[in-house]
Amino acid sequence: MMAGSVSAAASYMHVTQPAVSRLLRDLEADLGFPLFDRAGGRLVPRKAAAMLFREVERVYVGLDQILRVAQDIRALSEGVLRIGTVSSFNDVCTRDVLPELAKRFPNLTIAFDTESTERVVDLVSLRHYDIGLVCSPHEQEGLIDQQLFTAHAVAAIPLRHAMAKKPKVALADLAKQRVILPGRTSPLRLALEKEIAAAGLQLRSPIEASLSNCCRLAARELGIAIVDPLAATDFAAEIRVRPLVPSIPVAYRAISARQTPGSLVLETFLSLLNLVVTTRLAALDCE
Repeated sequence: MMAGSVSAAASYMHVTQPAVSRLLRDLEADLGFPLFDRAGGRLVPRKAAAMLFREVERVYVGLDQILRVAQDIRALSEGVLRIGTVSSFNDVCTRDVLPELAKRFPNLTIAFDTESTERVVDLVSLRHYDIGLVCSPHEQEGLIDQQLFTAHAVAAIPLRHAMAKKPKVALADLAKQRVILPGRTSPLRLALEKEIAAAGLQLRSPIEASLSNCCRLAARELGIAIVDPLAATDFAAEIRVRPLVPSIPVAYRAISARQTPGSLVLETFLSLLNLVVTTRLAALDCE
């Protein structure tokens, strides 16, 4: 699943290709169901393989976390802050928040990853991350879900596009336009799909991308992107940002495990994040 082929897996594991094939056959026999389809000499993962891989990965993440904690204790530094975030927060954190945090805590070890919403939630619940930043509520046992800010989805329009002159963009306006949408599993995309279905719209040849890439593609004039406003702030000089009608709410949230101890580092991080996001959203040209 990680290497993409039997031969690459064999090289990664330092064994022969027949050995990997035999191990795979033995595993499928023990499980009682196939994990891959054989097609043209290649292995195509089935849904069962993806489900099993995810659970195996959770086990390895847990083992890795034990090693990380041991290293942290040994280091005896100011501590460690592990952050998992969806792409909307990526530029905010890397450009503004984390540099300032590192200045204030020069001996702090920082781990920062950008993941899907589902992955962030999973790894926070496994304590791989101290805090996760997402754009939808999560009522999951063992997690604390804190709302940070609220906003509404916007249209990111190429500067020279005719629709850049409109004060607002309605979903119906997009029926004849090339639209750039966030990934199918993102909370914003799921909310969008409901509104599109309710309006009975058929979008023409949409493009799918991560939120940051949606804005990047809009800036390159590939279409009009529907994004959350925080993602749009990264490209404010390259696009026109307009409110979307109907209004689709976006909730920026922080999640953490219930037993995660509070710390000055974590409080400072959230305080800096609040300041930066508030400033960015206030400055966004969204008439």
